[in-house]
Amino acid sequence: MQQRTVLRLAGVATIVGAAIDVVAPFLIYPRLVEPQPHLVYVTIDLLLMIGMLGVWSASRRSAGVLALVGFVLGLLGVMLVRTSSAKIFGEASYRIASSVWSIGMVLWAVDLLRAKVFRAPAALWIAALVIGLAGLALKDHGPVAYVAKMSFIVGFIVAGIDLVRTREARS
Repeated sequence: MQQRTVLRLAGVATIVGAAIDVVAPFLIYPRLVEPQPHLVYVTIDLLLMIGMLGVWSASRRSAGVLALVGFVLGLLGVMLVRTSSAKIFGEASYRIASSVWSIGMVLWAVDLLRAKVFRAPAALWIAALVIGLAGLALKDHGPVAYVAKMSFIVGFIVAGIDLVRTREARS
C-alpha cells in the first residue's frame, strides 16, 4: 500500500475518532449501560492513536528529539487514560494520565511548529494545555475544561484533515 493511502486512512480514522468523542456524550453514552461506554472510549482512543501514528509517519523526517519524546509521552498518556479506572495513581489517576497525554502532545507540537508541519493542530494542542491550566488556576472544571477538551479534539480533526489532504509523504 502506498504511504499516501496509509496517511489518508489514518486521517479518516482520526476524524472519525474525534467526531465520536464530540457526539458520544449526547448521542451514544446516554443509551449505554456499564461497561459498554468503555468500548466506545477504547474505540475513540484507538482511532486517535492511529492519527498520532499518521502524523508521526508524515513528519518523522523533520522530527527532533523533542518530537520523539512528546510522541512517546503522548502514546503513554493514551494508555494511561485507558487504564485510569484501575487507579494506578490513586484517585488522581485520570487527571495524571490526561496530563501526561497533553504534555506529550505539547512537546511534540512545539517540534512540529519548529519543523513547520502540522502547525494548526500543534497550535490547538498547545492551546488545550494552556486553557486547561487556566481552568485549574481558576478552579473551573466546567466550561473552561470543556473548551480545553474541544481544542484538543479539534486539533485531532485538523490533523486528520491534513493527513487526508496529503499529496506526498512530508519530509
